[in-house]
Amino acid sequence: MVRWWRGVGVGTLCMSCGLTLAAIEPVDARSLSNEADAEPTQSERPSSMSTAMGQASQMMRSWPALGVQGLSPLWSAQGTPDGTGDGAWPERDLTEELPDWMPPEWSGDASSSHLWLLDGIDGSVQGVDSIWLHSKSAFAYDIDSGEVLIAKSPDDRLPVASLTKLISGLTVSAESSQLDAPLCLDEAIQPSWPGATTRLETDLCTRGWDLLGAAVVRSDNGAALALAEVAQLPYAPFVLRMNEVAQELGMQSSEFTDPTGVEDTNLSTARDMTRAVVASSVDPSVATVASAPHWDVENANGEHVRRLHSTNHLHRRTDVQILAAKTGYTDTARHCFSAVVQLDSGRRIALTTLGAKWSKERWSDVNRILSWARQRSN
Repeated sequence: MVRWWRGVGVGTLCMSCGLTLAAIEPVDARSLSNEADAEPTQSERPSSMSTAMGQASQMMRSWPALGVQGLSPLWSAQGTPDGTGDGAWPERDLTEELPDWMPPEWSGDASSSHLWLLDGIDGSVQGVDSIWLHSKSAFAYDIDSGEVLIAKSPDDRLPVASLTKLISGLTVSAESSQLDAPLCLDEAIQPSWPGATTRLETDLCTRGWDLLGAAVVRSDNGAALALAEVAQLPYAPFVLRMNEVAQELGMQSSEFTDPTGVEDTNLSTARDMTRAVVASSVDPSVATVASAPHWDVENANGEHVRRLHSTNHLHRRTDVQILAAKTGYTDTARHCFSAVVQLDSGRRIALTTLGAKWSKERWSDVNRILSWARQRSN
């Protein structure tokens, strides 16, 4: 069984804080946590991220969140539009009139890019079915049929908090970053933003995979700032590249000003963030972390440090498979969520909710959307 590994924590970080990293020889490291997280056993753990990625690329993969085997993630080399792992993805005929949007070059050959899954997101809801939701804005999309299921103020621009980290992760991937390269954090990792914390400790020496896992699984803002170094870009050019990646995904109503989402000038829409999470679900690097129920931290020597768990409550359910997900919260943005899930029927639903006043209302909305989608598929 392929095991999920590597994880680092949640926090909100002042954007005035710098973050300097340098490639070093492997050394021991520790990480901080504000919560009591369960420690994993170390038996049968992959010795490195590259070893585990090799295991994960095999034809069949184990998904611990469901406890079942044989389901292919959307991004798998063996995955297909119906999720069975059989057959091949259909190629797009680009000899006819060019469409308004094309997959970016970094996603691979345009004619067979998985990002054509985004092609129907600009559509509208067909019919009169609707459900009542707490969130200010919501959007749900059936990936398999290309049908827009729910659109509640889907194009209203709102702060999206840590959903921003999906774009940060996709930017790392777009830059073909070396995630196995060792990096070491200095004292600048400690945040000065009032009330903010980071679970990354000064002098923690780890690898890019850990920083990506920290940023996406536990929403650690120190790790998100470090992603610029992982991508081998200075901070400001990294933020500019984030905006380019968003535009390349067709996110025309979005603007990002930092990699963490802590600033409320990170603006997007429910429709645009659905594009981002679908792209995350088909990106091999981002999907690995965005679908993980936990992430085990390792130091640069490959020694296990600790396990930290996802902020995504859907991992508690056994009737859905998480293909990618991200939570978000600031006092202004309130409670946000974006995900791609596969129902027990095999149907794959992408959804985003923004601006729920309370956390319980966010999860109530998400569960209501999934229940409604399941009923419609029967």
